[in-house]
Formats: sequence, structure tokens, C-alpha cells
Amino acid sequence: MAGLGHALLAGPRLSFGDLTRIEAATTLGVVPVWRKAGAAEPGLPGVVAIQGLLAGPEDLASLPVGLGRVAEACVLRLPGAEAPALRETSMQAAARAVGEVIVQLFPDRPVVLLGVSAGAVVALGVRAPNLRRIVAVEPTLRTGELWPLQAVVRDHLAPLPRDAAAHRAFAAYMGLGARADRPRDDLALLDRLDLPTDVILAGEPLEPRREAARLPSLVDATVRARLAAHPRVRLHLAAGSGHNAQGAAPKLLRDVLFEACRRASAETIYEPRELDEPLVEATPLTAARVLHWGPGGRAFAGAFLSWNPTAEVAVLGDEPDAQPEPGGAYDALALGAPPPPGLLARLTPRLAEGGHVVARGRLSESDLSAQGLAPREPVDEAGTGVLRAQKTGGAPARPALRLETVAFAHFLMDVRSRLPARGLRTDPELEAAYVTAPHDPSVQPPDRPKVLVLQRPGPTPIERGRRMMAHAMSRGWLAVIEYDDHPGLVAEALGRPFTADDLARFGYAHAVQTTTEPLRELFLAYVPEVRVFENAAFELAPFPREDRPRRVFYGAVSRGAFGVAVARSLAPVVQAFPDVEFVVLGDHEVFEALPTRNKAFETYLPYEAYLARMARCAVSLSPVDDHPLRLAKSDAKFIDAARAGVVTIGSPAIYARTIRHGENGLLAAAVEDWAPQLIQALGDLPLRRAMARTAWEEVRNHRMFAGQVAARRDWYRDLWARRDALYASALDRIPGLAEALAAERAALG
Repeated sequence: MAGLGHALLAGPRLSFGDLTRIEAATTLGVVPVWRKAGAAEPGLPGVVAIQGLLAGPEDLASLPVGLGRVAEACVLRLPGAEAPALRETSMQAAARAVGEVIVQLFPDRPVVLLGVSAGAVVALGVRAPNLRRIVAVEPTLRTGELWPLQAVVRDHLAPLPRDAAAHRAFAAYMGLGARADRPRDDLALLDRLDLPTDVILAGEPLEPRREAARLPSLVDATVRARLAAHPRVRLHLAAGSGHNAQGAAPKLLRDVLFEACRRASAETIYEPRELDEPLVEATPLTAARVLHWGPGGRAFAGAFLSWNPTAEVAVLGDEPDAQPEPGGAYDALALGAPPPPGLLARLTPRLAEGGHVVARGRLSESDLSAQGLAPREPVDEAGTGVLRAQKTGGAPARPALRLETVAFAHFLMDVRSRLPARGLRTDPELEAAYVTAPHDPSVQPPDRPKVLVLQRPGPTPIERGRRMMAHAMSRGWLAVIEYDDHPGLVAEALGRPFTADDLARFGYAHAVQTTTEPLRELFLAYVPEVRVFENAAFELAPFPREDRPRRVFYGAVSRGAFGVAVARSLAPVVQAFPDVEFVVLGDHEVFEALPTRNKAFETYLPYEAYLARMARCAVSLSPVDDHPLRLAKSDAKFIDAARAGVVTIGSPAIYARTIRHGENGLLAAAVEDWAPQLIQALGDLPLRRAMARTAWEEVRNHRMFAGQVAARRDWYRDLWARRDALYASALDRIPGLAEALAAERAALG
């Protein structure tokens, strides 16, 4: 939203001269790679970026710094173009060399591969054991119809010597030449693609031939359709951009890369190479019984049950004449391929009234109507090839509410913004989007239900708050603030004064959502509508079959002197168990205070990587002092640990509301209590396993986000139903809002 804040989109603008060049030796020759100077961050995922053939001289040079604390990135140029040639100049040779570079630079880390234009085609052909995901920007998979480019390339190549590297590069990577073209068709790469892949496409289409002020998309309609139909591909549309989508939409590229890095860091019970992510993430998370037909049923069931572990998923296989077992109705039918004739007619009678069909491929409205199904809104704006329909007896489905979550503080805030948006997106009655600030809400019809969730906006003076509300209300939006900490504690952590604007911001919204009752009471003084949604687990890990080693986890934003004092007090633990190992994330002072050399430190990690580190430990420590502002904190660390069968030892200040001492965890009231409690947890294996199991089952049964989806959806819809009263409340309590709103509406006409 205009005026809602500013964000660093891609870090400072750099040139390759600002980076460190290294020479990666491969079996095909040397590949120069540019990366940020300084020590590596071994805990972060790696990103390897490949420039396009049409790239500017500094294209992607800012990436190694722009990804910040989410990944460690490096950039390379296409061999034989802006970089030295390999022994062979071809797509296949470049892909083999890049695979070797990945293994060499990031041998023990998950890697996301980014490719642009011809570099994206190379990326789709790369194989490496630690390659987890691909982001492909405008992949030029067919070059026979590149009418906007052919004359430009001929003019560029014509004056160059016949033996110039550019001739070989354009011929090898795009099939274009100075005198004649030999068009390339690399669609076969999609037949072999088994990695989750995000494809960013330009908004300005290639067809039809026309006068174009800029280079439009170089991905034709046929390739777009193939990409949309691919079960490993998710499409993203860079609206208003031409072929240079990464330059025109850097925020989109950054957000897609961030999400890819986070997902690449996850440890899952299902095989991502077999999962149709768009299909499973379009299946209502609230469904108690799901029937899957088509390929990838095992991965689908594994993914869905990790997000909703109390559900039931029946897998039919992919035979055209498959029949479900006799039994009750299903809440959702998930079809992993276009259904063959007769399949929909056989399966729809088993669908409960109000239930949903989620399907790969296209089904006409007449096909749906014949089965009493009404089409729902598109799964995404880019046209990923999954559709949804609802069993309504032929009546129109209730329009989905548009929900846009704007993250102002996305780092370390996944459980309050990014992951809830991902879970809510599975509900067909919500059209949920997650974006980072700054953001202008999408243009929607006046009567379209719509709610804007502003996650952690900064301190807000009245002039700015009034402007924000007028902007939202003039466009028909309801504004909700998401906040999960005491604002005074946030100010303290950021090292700035706690001012009146820190609290005034909560009045510049129609409602607030938070995590605990103490925070609810605080915010009610500024806005009359406050709802508590507890923190939850999004993906349940299997309860460990084998006992974990004596490994202790500590991960938190600086807890100050109290955390350090607890760390120093643990010498008896080291004496009792010389093999005990400590894993510390984020707080270097706590790491230094631990009285042992058997310890490891990592900086802050993507949330999924943090969960993976915690899940390898037996015990998690969460010390919190009795600072009044900390009493409003949630039990999120307990949830994070319990979901993976890790026992939490916590301070009563927060965890007495959740932990029943000796039953689902341990409480340590004073500094001197921590060593005895940790000794007990590490030494009494049956007790530790029993506590871990109890906590794990409580999360599985009561603290999964799947259990919140319906409540959140219904609250947002209820807010919309009461929007007149909420608008009136805002106008009454915000001085000058009526005048600002009238001015905004007049400006809009």
C-alpha cells in the first residue's frame, strides 16, 4: 500500500567488481563464479544464479548481498558468452558444468538454482545431488518464433568476425545466427524435470507479432501451457513486464527466491521430487477425508497428513477405472491428472455436499455442472494448471474473500505471516496472497469481500496512520494489524525508545489479531476488535523412532543477561554427560557462555532450517526472565520443539501456561534449576521419551494450523459482514479520518 512503509528490495546496487571472483574447475573447463567477500555461512542454503545471454553487464550482481540472511548466493555467466568457453559450447555442456559447480561450492547444503532466459533453460537441465529447487525466469524453451529478437541479433552479430565467441554462443543457446537460424526446441527438458520449479513469466505476451516498444515475453503460448500443466511447476506472473522480468519486477524475484530457499531448507517426510505442490496446496487443509486419484498419491498423502495429521487420505492410484472403497463421503477429491472419461462421474457421488474437487488440467463448465459442481476462483493469478470446483448442486459458489497479508518484518516472523498465508490459501473461500512491504492493495470491485492484514507495521504517528486508513477505506478494504509481541519489548530489542507511536499504531486499523490474552488486553485500549489466534505448528514431523543423542538446542533472538546466566550454570550438565553437545542459533553471547567446547554456533537461519536443526536435538532450552514485557510472549518455542518430539525446558513466566512439569516438558524457575532439570531430561530416557510423546500428541491433536483455518476464515468474513460498523468506529476514534477519506475518494473519482 502506498505510504505503508519501505523495504530494501535487493540490497545495495553492486557491480561484479564489488564481488570476489573464484575459478571453479570442472571436467569441461574453468567456470568463473562471483560471490560476496568474507566468511561463508555454512548453515544457509546456497543459491547459484546463471545470467541470460541477453543480460546486461551487471545483471544479478546485487544478488549475493540482496539475499541477506536467507541464503548464500553466487552468480555465473553463460560459458562461451560473457564467460570463457568450455571445451564444448552447448546447453548440455553448460548444464553439466553448473552441476559440478554446485557440488563444489555447496557440497553439504541444499541449493536453489536461479536461471534467467537462456540461463533458465540451462538450469532446467542441471543435475546435482544437493540441488533442491529451481527458479526459472522467462525460460526460452522454443526459439523458432522469437520474432522480436531475430533482427536484433542479426544486427548485433553481422559486424563481428566469423570466429567471434558471440556467434557460437547465440547459435548454441538460442539457435540464432547472423545469416540463418537453427531454432532450438528444449521442451523435452520438461519431460525429465523432477525438481520443484518456480517459473516467472513476463506479463507482456509474445503473440501476436506487432510493433513493440520493448522486448516482450519470449515464452510463447504453447510453452506456457506446457509449464502450467507440469506437476512440478508453479507459475508467477510479472505483471506489466517484458522479457527482462527480473529487472522489471525485482521484488517478485526476491520474494520467489526467498520462498524457494526456505522450502529447500525443509526436511520432509515426503519426497519433494514426487509431490505436485500446487495440487496439494490447493486442497482444503480443513478436509477431514480426502480421496486422491492420479500419479504422486503417496507424496500427496505424506504432505497433506503432515499439515493435517488428524485427516484421512485415501489413495486410488492412477488407473482410469479406479473405484474407491465403500464408506463415507469425502470432503475433497484431488485429481493429480486430467480425469479420463467417466472418472469424475464415478467419484463425485462420494463427495460431500459443499465439498471440493481439486484437479490438474481443464474441465469445462458443462463437465462440472453435469456433476453438480460450480467452478471456484483460479488457484493463482499466473495460471498454474490446477482448478477447483465445489459441490453446490449447480448453484453458484459463494465468492471468495480476497485476503492480502503484507509483511513488514518477514525475517523470523514466518509463523505469523508467510506460513499462515500459505495455509489459508488452501481454502477455496479465501483468495489469499502474501507479499512483503511496500505494497499497494490490488484493485477489487467495491462489493468484493476483502481484508488487508498488516503484519508488524512500525510505530505510526497520526498523520501516517490516518493516511493509511483513508487509502484502504477509500478502496473498500478492511485493515487488520497482526502483532505478536509487546511493542515495548520490540523497541528494546531494536535499541530504540518506546514511544506513544508504538501503541498508537494499533488504533489505525479496524481490528487486530494477536497470540496471547495479555496482548489482547493491551490492544483493546486502542481498537475495539481484537482476536487471539495462538501460534501453531504447520507441518508435523514424525515422532522419532530411535533415541536422539544427547544434543541440546538453544535458539532465540537475544534474551540478554538471563540467557547468558543460564548457559553459565550448565557446568554440572557437562560434568555429568561429557558427550553432551549444544547447538546454538543466533545468540552468540549464550554460545560463548556455555562451559564446554562441544558446541556449535550458527547465525539466524530460514525458519525451515531452524526447525531442521532443532529436530536433531533431544532437548530445547527456552529461558525467559520475569521482565513484565516478556510475560505477554507466546509458547511458540514449545510448539516448534514438540512438533518434532523434542522436550522443552522452559521458564514458568511463559511456559507455565502450556507445560505441565514432568508430563509434557519441564519448568525451571530460577537460574540454579536449569542444570538439574537438564540432567534429568538427558539422563532419564524413559521420562524424556514419555514427555516428548505427550507434547507431540498435544500439538498433533490441538495445535496444528489446520485447526485454525476455518476460524480465521470465518472471522475475516464476519469482519466484512460488520464493515459498516467497523468503518464507523474508525471514523469516530481517528481525528481527521473523515476528511482524509473524503479527499481520497474524491481523488479516485
